Parts: sequence; structure tokens; C-alpha cells
Amino acid sequence: MSEHERTISVDASPDEAFRYLSSVSNLTDFVPHLRNIREDEDDHVFGIVDFGGGRQQEVSGFFRADEANRRLDWESDGTPGYSGWLTIEPEGSNRSRVTIHISMRGAAAETGPPNAGMAGERIEQSFDATLNTVREALERRVVSTRR
Repeated sequence: MSEHERTISVDASPDEAFRYLSSVSNLTDFVPHLRNIREDEDDHVFGIVDFGGGRQQEVSGFFRADEANRRLDWESDGTPGYSGWLTIEPEGSNRSRVTIHISMRGAAAETGPPNAGMAGERIEQSFDATLNTVREALERRVVSTRR
């Protein structure tokens, strides 16, 4: 199992950050390669991932928002072992600490020897890029609405 976790600070209040991040319609702003998504019943979501070069894939899973605890949980029902969570905590009146955790059961075995470790490096780089996109999306969308 491959586990990854990061915490970032953003210039948005916890309530503003949760409102934005918990909206299924905003997921395409910061989830890599996700081009569209729709919500079905019981927190089930369906989307299209575009890898470029004409390679697209349908994805589905669950996306649950717990407003009282400012927590999001998700899991794929098409990629066994992929799940994650996100929490938002106050770091001042207009600042938040966002922690994102992902678990990927088969990721460590994605690339075997002689390139062992390459899969983990790709995951880490992608995760860091996604966190930067989350920060930029929150600060661009949320902060700009305050002005």
C-alpha cells in the first residue's frame, strides 16, 4: 500500500474552503485530468478522465462531505484500493490548514525492478502538483469573491 499525506496553508476561511472543496462541480478545477463529473444518488459520482492523446476513461466512486467536521472522504469503485480524505482546520480568521491523504493499494508495485521507486516518485510529484492546484484554486476563487 502506498500512503501519501500533505498539509498546506491557504488564504481562505475554513468555511469558504470547505464550501468550495466539497462542491462536486468544482472537482474539475483541481483533480488532475478530470474533465467532467456528475453526482448521482447516495454520494456516488461519475466522471471522465482525459489523459491526452485521445485516451479517456470513465471513472466512478464515492465522494462524501461531512460539513460538521470539515472533512471529505472519497474512494474509487473502479480502481481497487484507491481512497482518500481531506480535512480543513482554522489557522486564523481568513486562513486554513488543509490536510490531504491518499491511499493506493497497488501503487508500490506499479513499476517493478529495475525501475523500482519510479511509481512512488511519480505519485509524489503528482500529489505535490495537485496540492499547488488546490491552493491556487482556493485562493483565486475564494479570495477574489471577498473583494
